[in-house]
Amino acid sequence: MKAILLTLPLMLGGATQLMAASLDALQGAWTAEGTSCTDTFKTVNGHSEFKDRGASLNSGIIVSGKKITGANAVCTAGRVREEKDRLTISMTCADTIMFSDMSVSFRIIDKDSFERFDPNFSDVLTTYHRCSP
Repeated sequence: MKAILLTLPLMLGGATQLMAASLDALQGAWTAEGTSCTDTFKTVNGHSEFKDRGASLNSGIIVSGKKITGANAVCTAGRVREEKDRLTISMTCADTIMFSDMSVSFRIIDKDSFERFDPNFSDVLTTYHRCSP
């Protein structure tokens, strides 16, 4: 039993490192294809922030560590599953009045673009491009 308790922090630390490594490719500010980084984000102290997070046409996201911020909600990444060329992330999200859990899949195209889609409907997708701060 003592051996199990001693290895538990190592196992948990390994899981955290795997999640961090998987999310590394998504860190930064991103905007959906067809929208402009300059219309979506502003740079404050070298970091990207939303110009108007509540704007109905806002189609950007900011990934910072385990936090994924969109126009209408803030999500925290939980479990990350890697499969071939995609990541499926279980997230807990909150908007101004409610919380929800969801899974979203991402396919990394290259270092500056990815596709986001619902794991149950992989033919419905949105392509995002990286914005520079």
